[in-house]
Amino acid sequence: MAGEDTKYKKAVATAAFEKMSKRQQRALFAAAGLKAGANVSLAYAIDKFRRDKIREIVFYMFFLIIFTTSALIQRNVTDSHYYMQTVKDAILNENFPDVTWFKTFNDVAIDADFWDYMTTVIPQYLYKDQWYNGQKYTSAEMNYVLHVNRLVQAPRIRQLRVNSQVCPVPPRLANIIKVCYPAFSSAAENRTSIPGWPPGTLVSYKTASQLATSEYRNGLLPYSGGGFAIDLPLYLNKTQALDFFNYLKSVKWSDLHTRAIFFTFALYNPVNGLYLSVLLLFEFLPFGEVRPSSQFRVIRMGLSTANDYATVLLDAMVYLMVFSYVVQDMRKIVAMGRVYWTHFWHWFNWVNYSIFMVSLYFKITFYMSSLNYVSGNGNKDMQTATMDFEAIGWTYYQMVNFQAFNNIFVWLRAFTYIKYLTTDIANLSYTLANAAKDCGLFLLIFAMVIFAYAQAFHIAFGTDIGTYKTLLESIFGLFKTLLGDFNFNAIKSSNAYLGPLLFITFEIVCYFVFLNMFLAILNKSYSDVIDKGVDDPMTVEFRNTLASNFKKFLQSLNFWKTEDGSRNQNEEEEEEEEEVKKIEKKKTALDGEALGMMLNTIQELSSTVRGINEKIENVSKVQSLSGAGRLQVLNRASVAGSMENRDLDGSISQSSPLSPSDRQKPMIQTDATRNGNKVRSTSQLQDELLTQEVLESDTALVDNATLQDNLDSMRPNASTMRPKPYRKPPLTSLESPTKQENDGDVTPRL
Repeated sequence: MAGEDTKYKKAVATAAFEKMSKRQQRALFAAAGLKAGANVSLAYAIDKFRRDKIREIVFYMFFLIIFTTSALIQRNVTDSHYYMQTVKDAILNENFPDVTWFKTFNDVAIDADFWDYMTTVIPQYLYKDQWYNGQKYTSAEMNYVLHVNRLVQAPRIRQLRVNSQVCPVPPRLANIIKVCYPAFSSAAENRTSIPGWPPGTLVSYKTASQLATSEYRNGLLPYSGGGFAIDLPLYLNKTQALDFFNYLKSVKWSDLHTRAIFFTFALYNPVNGLYLSVLLLFEFLPFGEVRPSSQFRVIRMGLSTANDYATVLLDAMVYLMVFSYVVQDMRKIVAMGRVYWTHFWHWFNWVNYSIFMVSLYFKITFYMSSLNYVSGNGNKDMQTATMDFEAIGWTYYQMVNFQAFNNIFVWLRAFTYIKYLTTDIANLSYTLANAAKDCGLFLLIFAMVIFAYAQAFHIAFGTDIGTYKTLLESIFGLFKTLLGDFNFNAIKSSNAYLGPLLFITFEIVCYFVFLNMFLAILNKSYSDVIDKGVDDPMTVEFRNTLASNFKKFLQSLNFWKTEDGSRNQNEEEEEEEEEVKKIEKKKTALDGEALGMMLNTIQELSSTVRGINEKIENVSKVQSLSGAGRLQVLNRASVAGSMENRDLDGSISQSSPLSPSDRQKPMIQTDATRNGNKVRSTSQLQDELLTQEVLESDTALVDNATLQDNLDSMRPNASTMRPKPYRKPPLTSLESPTKQENDGDVTPRL
């Protein structure tokens, strides 16, 4: 039995394989992880394809569940959002207490605003020392923000400075402007000591390694991790913090050399187990403006809860499965060789693996730094900032960002499997695959057009409109314009002629032309998939196999084990049998109807053949009669011609041997020259008319006979249903008399 089943499977596999095109056969070998060759069996490839696909689908479904669960529990996004937003609103939206209008962090514009913020808002926020009813905080209640968020280390203020230099100025201003202060760069950095704290001391420049601070790149310019740093101890009260900032203000701690001041601190919420890194940056720009910006990062560090351990365990499972996929694809590379790299999804898989590896690098870096911090001694945290929370927060965010970006690749990879579930999903998958090349070319052209218009908007309107102040922001602004977010009045106010021209042409080209082209590409690809049916036979057979196996699996679970369930199952089987019988009846009815139509057609052909036979018989009778009359006419014509020749030319001797052609020449000449006119004899006209009729009747007879033979060859079965046609014996042809036979006889023979 096992041998018979194996032979049957091989026969089915071979039949399915023969239905495929060459491209589909190569795709089958690639899907099975094999390279086509003489030593590779088709049945083995198909059987391996089925087994591998079932295992891959089940394995990948499990991988999706583990990966999604790990990504969601690794970071409590909702709590992180509310935590960060609460602290951000309290810091950035805190009003300056000494002004009569609403003025906050984002309203800082000059150096005086900076010092007002540092001497009023920061001490009130970080060093609050009493409750709402005026009751003083206890020592245990100090160093909290909003009463529940603990300051984990001393806040730090850090300044970066530049050297003055001689700037190129016009000769007219050379005697007025002697020096200038450039933008920040490592080459122009000033490292001369400046006043510090306590009063009367100097603070010296320290490098990034000495301060354990990394480079910051989220400002207008990148800033190094070194500088002049002062840490505020946590044991300071509100009054001491005010004295600290007022002293720095009085000694002119910031001046024309200042290019950036960082103020950083970190909080911890014990309920959610989340750290919050806060960085406030004030950039002193070369043209006199102070530009404020902020950076908040919510971080989960350490292994302190069950959720943390579950996250690490799920991460380990995910990467074990990823490594198994890598090993599987490497085995395919060895088996297939260069053919492996000719498939799009194989490239897609390696991009996915690469992102996993980058994310793993950031995970290892983050866990090593964070575990060292949370397990260390915190005695120094009261007096100094021991951890660069901005740097470790950046690492944590890169880990999360790559994992978030990788979600797209992980779920898109499922398209390689979902086509085996239903035809509709397969059509969508094939549509995207077929349109990939055209969409890629379209996006390339679209990117060129967007860049061209972004450059034009940036050059023309970047000075007046903030949306186009940089080339990158100009690109983003044009994308927002396509979605309807634009300020046409500002564009028109900047340039009354060029503004509307660029805006209208951009809308026409990108919105009306390119958007419709993109939709047309997708529509054409989908229409081609629906019309041509690109689904290969192995996919269809595999889909049917999955459906049947799933049905057997459901039946094995005994969901319908009860009497009602068994009765329902029997009813379903009876309904299926009735449907099968109905289909068979319809097939039988269709066969009878088709047979009746065939009989009617045969009867019509038979009647047509009878009519043709009757016509042939009539023509044969007329032909036989015309043949006898023709013989008599020819005899009379020959006798009359000989008599006329004797009357007209008496010199002709009866005994002279003349050929029929010689005898006919005097007659023709006589007819042509009688009475000086070209006249033809009556007998000759009658002979020509009779000859023409005979030829026409012979032609009709030949055509009818040919038609009869064709009909007999087309419908051989109809010959038994019609009478045998009458065929007239062929007429004896009129033979031309030879010279030997007619030397002594002028009468033509029939």
